[in-house]
Amino acid sequence: MKKKATVHRKKTHKTSKKRRRFRILKWLIILLLLGAALIGAFVYSVYIGLWGKLPDYTELRNIRNAEASELYSEDGELLGKYFIENRTNVNFGHISPNAINALIATEDVRFYEHHGFDKISMLRVIFKTLLLGDRSSGGGSTISQQLAKNLYPREEHQVTFMPVIKLKEILTAHRLEQLYTKDEVLTLYLNTVSFGERTFGIESAARKYFSTSASDLTIPQAATLIGMLKGPSRYNPRLNPERALQRRNTVINQMVKYDMLQDSAGERLKQEVLGLDYRPENHYSGLAPYLREKIRQDAGRILNEYNAKHGTGYNLYTDGLRLTTTLDANMQRYAETATAVYMKKLQNDFYTHWGKKEPWQNTPRVLEQAIKTSPVYLSLKNQGLGEKEIMQAMNQKKPMVIYSAYQGETKVVMSSIDSLKHYLKILHPGLIAVEPHTGKVKAWVGGLDYKYFQYDQIEAPRQVGSVFKPVVYSAAIHYGARLDAYYKNEQKTYKEYDNWTPRNSDNDYTGYYTLKGALSKSINTVAVEVLLQTGIENTLVHAHNLGIHSELPQYPSLALGVADIPLSEMIKPYMAFANNGKLTQPYYLAEIKDKDGKILYQAPQAEFQEVLPAEEAHIMSNILSAVIEEGTGRRLKSNYGLVNELAGKTGTTQNQADGWFIGYNPRIVVGVRVGANNMNIHFNSTSLGQGANTALPIFGLFMQACLKDADYAYWERLTFPYVSIPQEKDLETPVFKEKMNLFDRIGNKKMEKRSLAHPQDTVTKKEKKGLFRKIGNLFRKKEK
Repeated sequence: MKKKATVHRKKTHKTSKKRRRFRILKWLIILLLLGAALIGAFVYSVYIGLWGKLPDYTELRNIRNAEASELYSEDGELLGKYFIENRTNVNFGHISPNAINALIATEDVRFYEHHGFDKISMLRVIFKTLLLGDRSSGGGSTISQQLAKNLYPREEHQVTFMPVIKLKEILTAHRLEQLYTKDEVLTLYLNTVSFGERTFGIESAARKYFSTSASDLTIPQAATLIGMLKGPSRYNPRLNPERALQRRNTVINQMVKYDMLQDSAGERLKQEVLGLDYRPENHYSGLAPYLREKIRQDAGRILNEYNAKHGTGYNLYTDGLRLTTTLDANMQRYAETATAVYMKKLQNDFYTHWGKKEPWQNTPRVLEQAIKTSPVYLSLKNQGLGEKEIMQAMNQKKPMVIYSAYQGETKVVMSSIDSLKHYLKILHPGLIAVEPHTGKVKAWVGGLDYKYFQYDQIEAPRQVGSVFKPVVYSAAIHYGARLDAYYKNEQKTYKEYDNWTPRNSDNDYTGYYTLKGALSKSINTVAVEVLLQTGIENTLVHAHNLGIHSELPQYPSLALGVADIPLSEMIKPYMAFANNGKLTQPYYLAEIKDKDGKILYQAPQAEFQEVLPAEEAHIMSNILSAVIEEGTGRRLKSNYGLVNELAGKTGTTQNQADGWFIGYNPRIVVGVRVGANNMNIHFNSTSLGQGANTALPIFGLFMQACLKDADYAYWERLTFPYVSIPQEKDLETPVFKEKMNLFDRIGNKKMEKRSLAHPQDTVTKKEKKGLFRKIGNLFRKKEK
């Protein structure tokens, strides 16, 4: 019986064991089915948008990255961009295969085999995230998933949301691959991804870091950029070159591993240096930053008008527009180089000239005003600090970055007061070059460095000095002044104008000059006499006809250039002289197109207005050529070896606050002005502060560079049109006489009757004088 009972218990135990196993298996199956159901429900909940809306097919089909608009010179060089995100989209055919191979080898080697997600990688990521709680479980995302993440950046930051995030990216990636081919997905990805420094897309990155295009990337360059995707800041080749080099070689190793490179080629490429050719793309570096800013403002206004008229929504910063300016890239480069080179020398001369003294020593209010209007002072005052506390704070030395005339941007240790003093003493240049026969602006240099000085010197109204005299002399000739007449170089006091007494810069008041001689030598006393002979009102009308629209003073000092006129306006009379008396308005923006080539704006066709008879324009060029040959502009030949035919005029304003030079040949007019922003800061020497020393050398260096360029070498052969024989004979009259006898004076007729070319012109009536009255006037005592 005992034996039977034992057997029975063993059977019962086995049965019980089987039942337990069955129950466990049953519950496991139930749990698996329940888990599968829950996972299915979870996937479905994400799919239908319970965890946030998924992008639908329509949205994905119309993906549109914000794309930078680009500004090109007339000759096709990229000058700059306007953007929120610095991106230039390119198609697959314009991306180097080296970049494609580097990307696939590093980021998604099975890219061409899956349909948006890699199952093996996906399981690994889920396992790490759900079971191990590893938030850094990267490495499982396919290129398509990364594209989804870039297009729809993650917002959730908690671990519990990671499965949702990953699933949304997987579903979005799958939809992307249903809509786009593999090559299109790669293109979208490489146009979207960030390469640091506000740079997006492979094309912009290639330009910024290697000054090349995406289509021309070498294997090392492509590997460097693809390596950055792991961490754009950490592997930035400019900021962290050693780390970037190591990462680049890791990418090359991956390319070797997956048979995209042979071992020997990989080893050789890893020995190459980074070869960085960094070209920052921002709003203050590169060519023509001052004009780029002006075009930015103009383009915004033009697009607003276009959108309002056509019901469109073009955006300069996101729509990848193509803007074309009239600038010539090489000419702009020559202008910027000439300006930068000479301004270093001139600034050094300025520092040497003043030595340990300050330029404002006689006008201390200059520094006081600079201090009290500075952002630092105003900020401290707003904090409730007293005057003594503010000055103590502003005199404390601290590290800062400033603009140096010698090195450009440089790190120093100085106080806020010293910084203000430093900037007060800096001289600023402006240069503009315009084709007189088209009105196209070919070069525009608005200052030293746009990052530090945004004020555009070309548009700054400043006293013009003697560069205005050609307008006065042109008016005189237009209203009948004879070219063979002589004007006495004498100092006069004009009682009717508050006893004003003009003086010459050299204080020489001897001899007699023709118009040509007086203008070439820039004789102030004669300029005033010529103005009064013509009539101030007539001269104002003439100046307006020649393109001067700034307010002009109705006083004799107008002849000496006391009017405030911007450089962009002051060049217009010279454009008329250079273009046979015809004037057109200068312009710099040629056209705006959208990314599909549709023209949104096109500059109006140039309209020419005859503001001066051609003969008078030729006379002015002849006279202004004498300025270069033997007058105040002769340094162009002696110092710069410019033997080609040129015309122009120097100008120096009161107290040498500004130096001017406007010069031209028949194909280009170039205006230059130099001066400190505060007109109380200047040279205390005419020889140093005159336009012939401050502005003319920049013109000389610019012209030298242009003439060495094959595109402009022909300028050397250009000549100004001949004047008619009678006028030529008068212009050949000796320009200076030391003395004039009685008969010379009697025959010295200064004006002649002439029919006017413009009906709006008016002539000042002059009293007719008989011969005996003229003789009597010769014996009158000179009025002191």
